[in-house]
Amino acid sequence: MPDENGAKILAIIPARGGSKGIPRKNLRILNGRPLIYYSINTCLSSKYIDAVLVSTDDEEIYEISKLYGADAIIRPPHLAEDTTTLDPVVYHATHSFEELKGKKYDYVVTIQPTSPLLTSETLDAAIEEISLKEYDTLIAGSEKRHLYWIKEENRFIPMYSERKNRQQLSPIYQETGAFLITKRGFVKENSRMGKKITIFPMPAYESVDIDTKEDWWVAENYMKKLKIVFRVDGNKEMGMGHVYRALTLAHRLDLYNEILFLMDETKKEGVKKILESKYQVYKFNPDREDVIDILRDMNYNIIINDILDTDSRYIKKLKEMEYFVVNFEDLGDGAELADVVINALYENANPPSNHYFGYEYVCLRDEFYIFNPKINVSKDVKKILLLFGGSDPSNLTEKTLRALSLLNKKNFLIEVIVGPAFSYLDELEEVVSSMKNSGFKIMVKKDVHLMAMEMQDTDLAITSNGRTIYELVSMGVPSISMSQNERESRHLFVHNSKCVKYLGMGGEITEEDIADAVLGILSSYNLRKKMRERCLKYDIRGGVDRVIRIIYDNYSSLN
Repeated sequence: MPDENGAKILAIIPARGGSKGIPRKNLRILNGRPLIYYSINTCLSSKYIDAVLVSTDDEEIYEISKLYGADAIIRPPHLAEDTTTLDPVVYHATHSFEELKGKKYDYVVTIQPTSPLLTSETLDAAIEEISLKEYDTLIAGSEKRHLYWIKEENRFIPMYSERKNRQQLSPIYQETGAFLITKRGFVKENSRMGKKITIFPMPAYESVDIDTKEDWWVAENYMKKLKIVFRVDGNKEMGMGHVYRALTLAHRLDLYNEILFLMDETKKEGVKKILESKYQVYKFNPDREDVIDILRDMNYNIIINDILDTDSRYIKKLKEMEYFVVNFEDLGDGAELADVVINALYENANPPSNHYFGYEYVCLRDEFYIFNPKINVSKDVKKILLLFGGSDPSNLTEKTLRALSLLNKKNFLIEVIVGPAFSYLDELEEVVSSMKNSGFKIMVKKDVHLMAMEMQDTDLAITSNGRTIYELVSMGVPSISMSQNERESRHLFVHNSKCVKYLGMGGEITEEDIADAVLGILSSYNLRKKMRERCLKYDIRGGVDRVIRIIYDNYSSLN
């Protein structure tokens, strides 16, 4: 390493006061700090750099650079013109500083203030590279894999011999301008290049070079990037709704943040779904590992718990580790300590200021923003949709089919959708086979990927009293619902909205009750029309944006 050999390293940061693309760029505030701060801080954080010198023509940059711990020098006017290259600027700064300090340096590192995402770890790795392999000059570069062309006179000529997929192309490296490291002997008024030169590939995100307002936007969004861990599970017994909601939020958050899922490995269906969606999963065994210990080692910014009721001990431990805690559908003691609690399925007239109840906070999957709601209601019912969640633990699917068989109406299609965790396939096949033999038109679909498309042409849906209700309402589908369990019976939207006919606990409802409810809606075109109109009065589709804004706003207010 350089310091082991006694090598002295000087970092030069050239920072003019003028800029055409972004006026006063080096002093503009980027994520709470002036742009010049980031290059200074990166150099000061290096293990190997001995001195940091800012060369500028601007008094404000001069003073602010010293404020952040760098030395600074005012360059002569002829070195501050638009046409001046960096070579004479770096030479002047190096020569002047060496005379001022009375010492000589072995390496000179030129750092551009327009590369604020450069980390000290990358810079140190580059210094080690030039030192250990005895290069004369090392230049930061970013890997590019594209089909490039050049223009010669009036012709475009490909820079490749064979058209291939991007991943199969040989990389081309572009100088990023982030840094250039050279042996002191090669720093001259007209050059900083030695004889033995190499490119040091940088991580893509660190290669951002701020030249335009668009570059600034990219850099600022990288700096605001958060580390978010989802604590969620799903399987046949508990259903998959929590997993689907977590995926919905992750799809909106992962463009700007780092996402990780923390999941119980014994709940295999949920783990499988997340892995299929190409997210990173940390699997743990609750019999052998403590979630708190795992989270302590992760050091993330935000944890999103979609595990129903939490206890106060768990949330207290998270807060002690300085996690920002977001809980979904939490009615446990832990909810009182969380930073944000979102309960779209419940209503509360006077919730605490950080608790958000009601349909406004439903997180619809992306597909429900692609397919439009039902345009109109058909006078003749052509399709009834049965869907009772990913697992349907009470087997309400079979009960509802038997109820429909009592009506003996065979002029419409009955479409049955079951999820990957459905456990009653044998019983379902037996009922479906019997009804088909009696002349009913029935179609069974398993693990449907575009539920919104199935709902779009549905005249009546029969479902459980969970999240699917909100999906149907967003699509304007008249619906009948019943609860799988006592918790679902507390979802009050169906009682207040008047766009869903709620029958009560599924285990207590008779097949005759279901048949009567279906017949009442089938027989009234006006009722189905009113149900659709009432559905579309509710702004269900704005829920995801509201939830994400709540998370960001509350996090920002506390950090």
